[in-house]
Amino acid sequence: MVNFLSRAVMSVSGFVATVILTRTLGQKQYGAYVVVLSVLSWVAIAGKFGLPQAVRKRVSEGTGGNFVVAGGVLQVGLFGFVAVALWITRPYLNDFLGIKATGILVVMLAVHLLIVFVRSVLDGQHLVHISSVLSPVEWTSRSLVQVTLVLSGFGIAGAFTGYVVGAIVAALVGLWFISVPDKLPSKQEFNRLKSYAQFSWLGSIKNRTFMSMDTIVLAVFVSNSLIAVYEIAWNLASLFAIFGSSISATLFPEMSDIASENGASDEIAGLLRVSLVYSGLFIIPGLVGAVLLGDVVLTIYGSGFETGYYVLLVLTFARLLYGYMEQFLSTINALDHPNLTFYINAVFVAVNLGLNVVFTWQFGWYGAAAATTISAALGLFLGYYYAAQLVDITIPVEEIAKQCLAAATMAGSVLTARVLVGDSLPIVVVLVGFGAAVYFTTLLVLSREFRTTVADNLPFALPVLTSE
Repeated sequence: MVNFLSRAVMSVSGFVATVILTRTLGQKQYGAYVVVLSVLSWVAIAGKFGLPQAVRKRVSEGTGGNFVVAGGVLQVGLFGFVAVALWITRPYLNDFLGIKATGILVVMLAVHLLIVFVRSVLDGQHLVHISSVLSPVEWTSRSLVQVTLVLSGFGIAGAFTGYVVGAIVAALVGLWFISVPDKLPSKQEFNRLKSYAQFSWLGSIKNRTFMSMDTIVLAVFVSNSLIAVYEIAWNLASLFAIFGSSISATLFPEMSDIASENGASDEIAGLLRVSLVYSGLFIIPGLVGAVLLGDVVLTIYGSGFETGYYVLLVLTFARLLYGYMEQFLSTINALDHPNLTFYINAVFVAVNLGLNVVFTWQFGWYGAAAATTISAALGLFLGYYYAAQLVDITIPVEEIAKQCLAAATMAGSVLTARVLVGDSLPIVVVLVGFGAAVYFTTLLVLSREFRTTVADNLPFALPVLTSE
């Protein structure tokens, strides 16, 4: 719950900042900012090379050893290598970016790697609640600085500065809570990190492929203005997926700890079922809500953004599939089988890249969205197939069906209200809250398991939740 609420706060602060940035910078400059962030996300993969996943896994096992310092040493070395490569290729990189931003890109890479490493160590030390709080700290700090500087006339430079400041503030907070073993790391620690990272690095590419391969490919075929609209649609789709991501991030250290002691067990299978139950809790109604109100919600960002309505629907569905896929892959990784996720990720990346190039070339941004969705569907199938070979999987069909039924009830209520009272932006904002209330109320009535979960996590007792 701490993880989810932290992501929610992060999303709200990011949402407000994005609205101000898009309206102040305009589609062209904001599109350039998005392209720089997309390039950063890709070069960061080389700067991490699977190390954060390896650190999180090895630290979470609790078997001793100084994986914190060992990981830190390796991280500094990887950053130095990538930074030199970026500086050497800066003429070509600046041409691709459309602005001279290689220097700031190197600085952004440094702070990005720092905050990712800090979060990985905290997750591995079972401090997911602390790691989670860093996200709203980072995004709120970033948003405040960005909005202040952009409104003061610093333009895109203010947006870049806010990114750097936010990451530094969050990293400093996280470093305060990290426990560092009081011994030097041995060669064994470095080898164990390497043994996991050599497979897990492709997971970073898979995640980044899903998150921004379409943006990179779109940069070749369409203008920065269209990229800005596409990115906004993607951000909204991702907003609905934060609860599923919270489930995956929270359960991984617990699964890993269980697996390091007992191997695959019924307890891990039970945790996987829980993750599948709640992965779609928000994004299923989010997809329905996007269908009903997405065209109006997009106008919040400014004139012209409503053209991304159909892209929003496709990307939200892709996010739904990817959320379930991540639960299976997280379980496989927790069971210490990175070789299997390596294969899944390799297929995902190859298919996503190929489809993005061909579909975007032929169909523009609709093709990019379709390529992302097909890749997520394939990854979900492969994740289920290989996870089923390690643990007994119970698909919670009944609970997912109840979520769909509650979303359908919400759809009827919201659609009726929209027809009766209109669809101006202020009214639609109210309808979003109304729809959420209808959905969760209906789900509480339909699902005893959901009622029990809510009752167990409230700080006070509600008789209506505990009654049969």
